[in-house]
Amino acid sequence: MPVHALPAPMRVHMISPLTFNNAQEIGDRIKAGSSVFLDLRAVDRDLDERLRDFCIGLIAALDGSITDVAQSIILVAPSGISVSRGSDQASARTTGGEPRYRAAMDAEVTPLFGSLSA
Repeated sequence: MPVHALPAPMRVHMISPLTFNNAQEIGDRIKAGSSVFLDLRAVDRDLDERLRDFCIGLIAALDGSITDVAQSIILVAPSGISVSRGSDQASARTTGGEPRYRAAMDAEVTPLFGSLSA
């Protein structure tokens, strides 16, 4: 009977940025193969847009994905990580460089992440 190695556990990080300098940490985590929940609830609109633009460029360069999971919370995932909500709506909110990240969230998904704190 062949023996198979178990896959390494997937790491997911929660980052609540305060400045654009946190972009380095986001990039390092994604390049290392970890996914990142990015909590943008406490940042102003300009920083929110700059970080989202950075993440879109990052995932385009590394063939990853970015998905809105709740209002002002996004999941940035490296290549090889797929995100599914069990319907085709998930792919409609996954950006491929398009400005879809401002789409309104489902009433059923937003409450699930309402208890996350910065």
